[in-house]
Amino acid sequence: MHKAEEENRSTRKKFELPGVRYLFAASGFLGFCVIYSIRVNLNVAIVAMVNNTAVYENKTSSEECKDNNIPFSLNGTSYEPSKNGEFIWSPKMQGVILGSFYYGYVISQIPGGRMAEKFSGKWVFGIGTLITALLTLLTPLAAQWHVGLLIAVRSLEGLAQGITMPAMHSMLGRWLPDTEKNILSTVVYTGINIGTVAAMPLAGALCNSTWFGGWPSAFYVIGLFGCCWFLLWCFCVTDTPLTHPFISEKELKYITSNQKIELNKELPPIPWSKVATSVPFLALVITQFGQDWCFYTILNDLPTFFGTILHFEVEKNGFLASFPYLLQTAVGLIVGFVADELIRKEYTTTNFVRKFCNTVSGFGTATGLVAVILSGCDVTLNVVFFMFSMAIGGFCYSGYMLATLDLSPEYAGTLMGIANTVSNLTGFIVPLIVGTLTEHQQTLQQWSYVFAITVLVLSSTSLVFLFFSSSKKQDWAETSSSSNIVLITDKELSINHNSYGTI
Repeated sequence: MHKAEEENRSTRKKFELPGVRYLFAASGFLGFCVIYSIRVNLNVAIVAMVNNTAVYENKTSSEECKDNNIPFSLNGTSYEPSKNGEFIWSPKMQGVILGSFYYGYVISQIPGGRMAEKFSGKWVFGIGTLITALLTLLTPLAAQWHVGLLIAVRSLEGLAQGITMPAMHSMLGRWLPDTEKNILSTVVYTGINIGTVAAMPLAGALCNSTWFGGWPSAFYVIGLFGCCWFLLWCFCVTDTPLTHPFISEKELKYITSNQKIELNKELPPIPWSKVATSVPFLALVITQFGQDWCFYTILNDLPTFFGTILHFEVEKNGFLASFPYLLQTAVGLIVGFVADELIRKEYTTTNFVRKFCNTVSGFGTATGLVAVILSGCDVTLNVVFFMFSMAIGGFCYSGYMLATLDLSPEYAGTLMGIANTVSNLTGFIVPLIVGTLTEHQQTLQQWSYVFAITVLVLSSTSLVFLFFSSSKKQDWAETSSSSNIVLITDKELSINHNSYGTI
């Protein structure tokens, strides 16, 4: 390690790049764009892959709200195929195919965090994304060979993607100075939204094209983009700023002096029993469970509600399909910047920012869903409150999503892996509950129960975070004796660095 640092120090004297931490954040942002483009492209492409005439010839919808006058033009980007696909998969089989991704995704979260901490966050994140991209390139062949092979490929994609979020969280703890933690982490994670937004119209356009037979091109193009990104990642990013060959001495000093982690210290075994009994960490896990419950309800079930009850298909309108994600991204970036400024100028504390942002996100989104329940058949109000729920959710990027970095930057990957494993169980639970409540009747009353349960779960878990969370680094997370480590307080950061630092 020390030899590598000496070599990098020698290289830095010859060539330095300004703002290498921003290069890391941009590379991470593009990585999540790739990851989520790959995750959602099948949701769009499956419409073109399936023979909808054969499968949906007996499809019915609710008679409730049938007289709605839709005030929104549906002339936006349409994801309807220009011709029927080749596969006759029932709606149940389509659900199995789409859900198979999460079989592997839940399994690999904790191993991903541990591998990133013990070996290399850079390579765990990079190789996980590359494997996903390569499997995406194989998806058309798998689908044409046998539906079971397609399910297996999607499960393997989930397994590969499951290691990426914990790995990135581990790297954030090593790359981000405390004074820029909110804004730079938000930049990285908003790649999730942008990747989702970009994939929907891109996959739709490719499915309607003549390239490589139409729908297969959606997998080839996005998969190839993932492979190209991997090359960028290999050359632009290192595990820590200490080992980056082109970081300036000024930037390196700025980053390391504003962190509560020793970058060149080998980690001791994780104290599992103390982690399992840590009240702030358990509060985070519970909160993330509630947030993901809401996420899967909005992502998977709200469009069904709009189409079945309100007779308005959100997916057919490019503006309405993408604008909520763009709103959430904008809100997240603004809140992240303001939060860093308030903490840096000592107007507030990190602990207050985490609790405030998470409370606004949780109760704001819950309020929007209550408004959806009360809006009845009014499509305009439903769309407005749906967008409000998505936008206000942008506060979460400076809320619970950074809590593991506060509790233990050294073990942030593993902690994120544990929390993600538990929270992503909602990907299985929510569809079961929604299916049970709406199986026999597609009515406003039945759907109001769905949203009411979501409001209850989200509100109660947000309260848990409000009362039991903490941004204080936990005692069990200390990896050095007090004589070897200096903790930089918010006040000291404000005095020593009156700006975001030199690059």
